[in-house]
Amino acid sequence: MLRYGFKQSQAYHSLFVKHSSHGKTTALIVYVDDIVLTGDDVEEVPRLKEYLANEFEIKDLGKLKYFLGIEVARSKDGIFICQRKYVLDLLKETGMLGSKACDTPLEPGLKLSEDEGGEPVDRGRYQRLVGKLIYLSHSRPDIAIAVSMVSQFMHAPRATHLEAVMRILRYLKSSPGKGLYFLKHSHLNVEAYTDADWAGSVTDRRSTSGYCTFVGGNLVTWRSKKQNVVA
Repeated sequence: MLRYGFKQSQAYHSLFVKHSSHGKTTALIVYVDDIVLTGDDVEEVPRLKEYLANEFEIKDLGKLKYFLGIEVARSKDGIFICQRKYVLDLLKETGMLGSKACDTPLEPGLKLSEDEGGEPVDRGRYQRLVGKLIYLSHSRPDIAIAVSMVSQFMHAPRATHLEAVMRILRYLKSSPGKGLYFLKHSHLNVEAYTDADWAGSVTDRRSTSGYCTFVGGNLVTWRSKKQNVVA
């Protein structure tokens, strides 16, 4: 890709981008042996496909519909991505398909700590569950704060922490098809919002910060993370 004139992203090394002289952009992202190619340069895209086919054997699967558990749907108004199948498979794997759904990923006012009561639970199972929820949060910003909270107890989870994880799963059952809708807009304005819960952790009094960024009216980045020090 570098020989062909693309530049490698410093933020994500599997992403390669090329800007043409007439203001068009082509982007390629690769994960093991899967490649996604996109851009608004209608001349460069077929040339790149031909170049890749000469380098190694590839198969063109057409328009992107499914990639690493992420489903993609298009309309004339924009693009919608979700992980519905991923959610349903997770619920089936954990035996939560028949559980009672709930409206929020966290119990209102819930505070978790390392010294919670309850018996210790299987750490491996807990880590696998939370790891899958972390991946799911790539298209579900509505569970970001809840997943951030339960991921703080990976080293020594207890029954109370696992209950919080199960509530997230029950919430997902109520809305397995939620996702992100990227609408077409006539602008590319950048907006950012941030907040913190101010000493929200009952264990060490650290705050949890959150932010989200919109480009052209569409949510593109978000994060929820406990701060490293006490402010």
